[in-house]
Amino acid sequence: MIEVSHKSLQFQEGQLNQLKFKITNVSDVPITFRIRCNNNTNYKLDHYMGLIHSHQDFENNIQNFEAADLKLPGDQLEIQYAEFLDPLQDLKDFWKSTQSQDHVMIPIEVLDIQQQQKEAILAELKVKQQTLQQELQSIKQEYVQSQKPAVEINHFNKLYNGFTIGKLIIVIAISLLLGSICR
Repeated sequence: MIEVSHKSLQFQEGQLNQLKFKITNVSDVPITFRIRCNNNTNYKLDHYMGLIHSHQDFENNIQNFEAADLKLPGDQLEIQYAEFLDPLQDLKDFWKSTQSQDHVMIPIEVLDIQQQQKEAILAELKVKQQTLQQELQSIKQEYVQSQKPAVEINHFNKLYNGFTIGKLIIVIAISLLLGSICR
């Protein structure tokens, strides 16, 4: 029977905020509503009850006059509504005698903007860190690949440097001896 323009009402911490929201009557009959807040000390509504004709909107304002520095989890508005068929009946009298079974719950949130900014910066830094780690890993792999030929040359140099003239004479002598024995 009704639709509300916001799924939640979000205020910024540290600021006095006023938010507008709409209640739309999507039915073919007039609707009356009343709004209850579980924390009336921190929030003020322009209209706590009203009448919305068929397929019309009702714009309302809510202000967080004491909640500017408070984060209170679980704050919410309850919008109760019912068909209103007697245009001569007073709305207050109607709601005194009626218990609406139909309602919409709208959570109220006070957002810590600085915390959100910190979280966004941390998320950005994590992405950059992952990118840098991938680049570092790639550089390490390139370095290892470029070092393989150098390592092979280094082994040859060690073999070559360890092969002295004295060792060469001994190898020639042994080769000649083995060659004469095998003949």
